Amino acid sequence: MYRTDLAYEANESLAKKVRGIALKTRDYSHGEVIELEITDEEAEKAVGKKMGKYITYETKSLKLLSEKARNEVIDILSKAIRDISGLERERVLVVGLGNRNITADALGPKTLEKIKVTGQYFKAYKKEYDEDFNEVSILEPGVLGTTGIETINTIVGVVEKIKPSLLIVIDALASRKMRRLCSVVQITDAGIEPGSGIGNMQGSLNKQTIGTKVIALGIPTVVDTATIVNDTIEMMEEALKDKTDDVGQIMGILSDLEYREKHAFIKEILSPMYGESIVTPSYVDEIIDSLSSLLAESINRAVHPGYESVT
Repeated sequence: MYRTDLAYEANESLAKKVRGIALKTRDYSHGEVIELEITDEEAEKAVGKKMGKYITYETKSLKLLSEKARNEVIDILSKAIRDISGLERERVLVVGLGNRNITADALGPKTLEKIKVTGQYFKAYKKEYDEDFNEVSILEPGVLGTTGIETINTIVGVVEKIKPSLLIVIDALASRKMRRLCSVVQITDAGIEPGSGIGNMQGSLNKQTIGTKVIALGIPTVVDTATIVNDTIEMMEEALKDKTDDVGQIMGILSDLEYREKHAFIKEILSPMYGESIVTPSYVDEIIDSLSSLLAESINRAVHPGYESVT
């Protein structure tokens, strides 16, 4: 099975339309917003994603946006966060998943560094309300390999203690297309499953399991090696589509395979050499800082009513 954390990407791979999936798009000069909602269990099973709303912004490169386009994207994302969460006056806990020592997995921790934290002021001044700010705290739970504690246990423990009314979780995602690396932001109210990307299923974080609204934000920073090879074959097919020699015939056979069959075949060939390898762009060190700033600014504008007027 190919690896993707993007709901609309998983929906793209379906051989036929499935009831229980609502889809609409909005175009901008710099990108596209795709709103996908999974409304029943049949659709959930077909797509392989939890029921809920998924709002996705896609562009050619999040890092290469002009200053004007970047501000427009931040407004789009902050509005999506407010709309999908019903955010008003909240006690917010922002959680950054991932390992800050692995650059491609450091999106969550790096974003936390730029979040406008206000919980300490609410506590010090015994505030219940502020015109410009909501009460916001942050949590970097780390990963099992460095803390010895399952990530979900750390999060649940803190949630039980401080009782936030909204949990915003940030994580690096996986895509099945190279062109979507560092080019897509997904926001969903369907929650998140910490550790699922590496096969360590710890359980789900969502309103049903912890009793608190959960919004998950992510940007794809990795693909698996089979995806890269599959994309390469597709590009070769396109380049050789008019050929009639033996190579063209071979590529023709490959083109007749469904994406899932082709991906599985490539994975079978690559596994003895590379195992379950994943790949990230060579410039990921540089781009993670830019992406984390984009997400942090979007969250700050969404959760703090007066953020723009006081910064």
